[in-house]
Amino acid sequence: MRRLVFIVCLTALIVAGCAGHRLDQGRPFRLTAVSFSDLPGWTDDDVTGAYPALTQSCQHPTKEWQDFCDGLYDYRYASGAKLRRYLERHLKPYRVTAYGQNQGRITGYYEATLTGTRKRTHKGQVPVYGVPAGYRKDKTYPKRKDIEEDGLDAPVIAWADDPVDLFLMHVQGSGRMETPDGVIHLGFAGSNNRSFTGIGQILKDEGLLDDIGHSMAQIRDWLKDHPRQARRFLVRNDRYIFFREVIGDTPVGTGGVVLTPWRSVAVDKEFIPMHTPIWLDTKNPDGGALQTLVVAQDTGSAIKGGIRADFFFGHGDEALDQAGRMNMTGRYYLLLPN
Repeated sequence: MRRLVFIVCLTALIVAGCAGHRLDQGRPFRLTAVSFSDLPGWTDDDVTGAYPALTQSCQHPTKEWQDFCDGLYDYRYASGAKLRRYLERHLKPYRVTAYGQNQGRITGYYEATLTGTRKRTHKGQVPVYGVPAGYRKDKTYPKRKDIEEDGLDAPVIAWADDPVDLFLMHVQGSGRMETPDGVIHLGFAGSNNRSFTGIGQILKDEGLLDDIGHSMAQIRDWLKDHPRQARRFLVRNDRYIFFREVIGDTPVGTGGVVLTPWRSVAVDKEFIPMHTPIWLDTKNPDGGALQTLVVAQDTGSAIKGGIRADFFFGHGDEALDQAGRMNMTGRYYLLLPN
């Protein structure tokens, strides 16, 4: 929990003045102190599931989080009830309101999985590029269509067997490639700084989405079954991602720690600093209650706003299916040190 000095100061300035008062409709971001009994489903969640995410974010705590993180390690094998009591003693929940609204959009993402090789073995393979020579974050690079047609002055980390699978890894920003020599873990290294257009929107504009299906798994299968049309549609997303090989577990979020399935979320760090514990109150892709403790450990180009989160489902086909169907409204509460 490296960058929480801002949020602690924000709490001191805002919360003391807003508790018990009507919310200011014009303020973009506001915190209101509540009690743990106000958190929907607080006593029903097995908070031990969040322990790995919490300890990942405690690797380099700031001064404000030092006591919490030092004591947390003693609860590695604690029951859910004991860990919950520890959290209640050391943290205080605050309801988030953004522009007078206490709800926002909650979507999902996953770690893409694809197959390939270190060196090219057949013509159908497509390159996984590292950052271009002399790469600068503020520079605009060629569009996806131009890169795929003309190539790029950049190192090729590996070769993917399927262009659709590689495209989906571009959307997610990281992934794992299964090769005959083992798994290559691939993390986000940069982008071409072009605009992003979702494949679902592209297919909707073509009048195809309702026939194909709205889940990412259905879209992926259709694209693979229609390779000529797929190429024509995929290049309409101008955004292109450059990768780096990651040694160790993946995926690693923007916060610099390994993400935990069902317990890590991506947020807008303009509002929520990395490594902030959050009580999330939303629904799962099947419509059931999803009231759970998560930690802000990642960001995303489409994740913008005071109440906006992307829920990490893990990797594999089941995670793909769930992430592709996750599009709910939800609330959240920041848990900050006493």
